[in-house]
Amino acid sequence: MRFKKRYVIVPLVVAGIVGLASMVGGFVHEQVEEAEEIAELEELARDEMVPYERLFRELAPSLGWEWETLAAVAWEESHFRHDARSSMGAKGIMQLMDHTAQRFGLNDSTVWIAEENIRAGVRYIQFLQDSWAFISNKDEQTKFVLASYNAGPGGVFAARRVVRDSGGNSYVWSEVEPYVEPASVCQYVHKVLRTARKYKDESIRRESDSSRDQE
Repeated sequence: MRFKKRYVIVPLVVAGIVGLASMVGGFVHEQVEEAEEIAELEELARDEMVPYERLFRELAPSLGWEWETLAAVAWEESHFRHDARSSMGAKGIMQLMDHTAQRFGLNDSTVWIAEENIRAGVRYIQFLQDSWAFISNKDEQTKFVLASYNAGPGGVFAARRVVRDSGGNSYVWSEVEPYVEPASVCQYVHKVLRTARKYKDESIRRESDSSRDQE
């Protein structure tokens, strides 16, 4: 009986060793794949200063914007999170409300796709630019557009009418800004422009470093 038990135990031991080897092999394979994925992401991070930089570079010229300004809007809206949802119901990277998202080509599924959300956000910004086209100074127009993107154009137009009726220059954001409510709208405009400047400075630094590396 003792002899027969030995024959039973040996196959079990062998099977256990084979199973353990397979498990270890699978773990190692997963670790290699994970390392390769991390390396790929790090390479992309070196190529891009911010997520979706290539897309911002592609789309910003249609607005007459530098890509850093468009990227700054995305940062202030969602910190580049494709799954962001605000307490008011705004969704995605560009934080579009349902009616705006639908108006500019998104549905319940595509609103969460980063590229689609960004493209729809750009279409909305273009719509706002058309609404403020009578302001010929591009820098001033951009400030009105940003305020409108944050809170809707209605309140910004109302503030502008107050300035115009009081004899002020309603084509200049600094004169309209004190009458825009809530105050967070003005803070938003300031933050976007500040972030855009930060990105721009970093872009210049990267280009300068790249030029020195090529010399």
